[in-house]
Amino acid sequence: MTKLRGHMQKAVSPFRFLRLMAAGGAILVVTATAVQAVSSLPPDHPRYLAIKRVYDNIARAFGDGRQPPRLVVSPEGAQPRMIVAWSEMGSGGNLGITGSLGDALEGYIAVEERIFELFDRSEGDLEGALAFIVGHELAHYYLRHGWVGDFGNSFASLDVGKKMQKAASLDEVIRRETEADYFGGFYGYLAGYDTMGSAPQTIDLLYAQYQLPDKVPNYPTRLERKAIAERAGANLRKMIPVFEGANRLLVLGKYQEAARLYDQLASAFPSREMFNNAGVAYALEALRLFRPGTLRFAYPFEFDAETRLRGKGGRAKGIDRDAERRDRLLHEAADAFDKALQRDREYAVAKVNLAAVNSILGDHDTALVLANQALELAKREGEGLTLANALVARAIAYATGGNPERAQVDFAAARNSGSRLAALNLALAGEKGSLPAAVERQPPPGEEIIAGFSPRTPFPKDKETTSFTLQGAAGDEPALTLLARKGEGWERTLAVTGRRLVSVVATGRGYAGESVRGIRVGATLASLQEKYGEPARTVPARQATWHIYQKSGIALDPAQRVAGWLVFSTE
Repeated sequence: MTKLRGHMQKAVSPFRFLRLMAAGGAILVVTATAVQAVSSLPPDHPRYLAIKRVYDNIARAFGDGRQPPRLVVSPEGAQPRMIVAWSEMGSGGNLGITGSLGDALEGYIAVEERIFELFDRSEGDLEGALAFIVGHELAHYYLRHGWVGDFGNSFASLDVGKKMQKAASLDEVIRRETEADYFGGFYGYLAGYDTMGSAPQTIDLLYAQYQLPDKVPNYPTRLERKAIAERAGANLRKMIPVFEGANRLLVLGKYQEAARLYDQLASAFPSREMFNNAGVAYALEALRLFRPGTLRFAYPFEFDAETRLRGKGGRAKGIDRDAERRDRLLHEAADAFDKALQRDREYAVAKVNLAAVNSILGDHDTALVLANQALELAKREGEGLTLANALVARAIAYATGGNPERAQVDFAAARNSGSRLAALNLALAGEKGSLPAAVERQPPPGEEIIAGFSPRTPFPKDKETTSFTLQGAAGDEPALTLLARKGEGWERTLAVTGRRLVSVVATGRGYAGESVRGIRVGATLASLQEKYGEPARTVPARQATWHIYQKSGIALDPAQRVAGWLVFSTE
């Protein structure tokens, strides 16, 4: 009997085991399917779809590599095991737990349908509130917190919930709730939600709606719980400018500085996108170190390949003094892409990028394998841009591996799908026709400013300014300092490294002004080209494509409408 009891403790999560023991200590043999039984709205229900959209976006931002737990939306009128939201970790959240027949237990995260109505009625940020709840629960799952800190377990007025909380110290509960708020908040931000801005109001609404006492056994008081969320929000407000600063430096071509910031962020928030961004920055810095004429092709992660290749000027000559540093950067890029793939083996973008780096390093066979894998993944997921880039990566691998005929076929297929990069490579290969040169309109009638700020506006150092300094790791690597400020509809970033300075003013959420040429948020691509001309280069970013002009950058969303812009200066 002792042996069987030990098996049941492995086979069932702590919550389920406590329920069995509370029922009189009976030892029951329960299959994994029976254990997982829980009612949910159907997957085509409008409220399920709304919550699932937020859920999928945040789970994707975590980029953990594990299959996200199943989402359950407990319908109104059902008798939930807990209240608000709760988790069954399964073997994904608790290593080594398996079903009674050796099958892996499926984890899930559940939220009650009525919180959707509650947040919807509040006239606040519905998606931000949902993202706070969902991000918090996903953080518990991905950080392997088990059942100690779930919303339902923490807020539970049920007897079993009180018994569960006795198993963990108050300090442990506070630590895990703080981590869940912080990590859930950051990945929620990466997914595009104002998670922590919604947190205090969300907590008040939950306590009021569920008529919870201010003090729940072995759990922070309501005021303490709000303070935890507010402290997590304050810490995030220090880190988010670092992420945005890295993005802006990457867009503006400051690749080495961007890579250092992404590396720092990845140590705290290891996601596939963070590692991939670091790899792109390292690879782009390495490309700068090739002498003109050395590289024959434009690679899928390049932002300014047209400038580099149009000025190639014949064969490279002389001693290559940058070869050692260039190769080191390429291997750092490959390592970063590999880390992204360790987080998610089906991350097609990282496979494309790693294929391109392998081509540059001369490993054409590996490049072909990775490009083929990326093609299949992109087809399956319907990712058009990634599919075109995978074709370009495969074409380059064919060409550099001695098969120019197959390369031409892939370049042509990518071009026919709208890839500017493929058209450039075909033009470089000698096919008739070429891409239009960048033709910017005459200098604008006045200085570009945003919310009254230009990049040369003095940057005050006060309590409203967030400061972050990254010390140099090598003897010749200077410290990198970021200053950031944010107001209604605007954001400012100042990056200082050695004697180099980059100043950026960007539009923020809800900006209602217009650029000096009359562009507003929501303007079409045709309108942008009419007023600003062809950009010097385009930069594909996480949620938009940047069109870079001499002193400004304008971002277009996937629907080809202006999503925002920035103005910058470099000294």
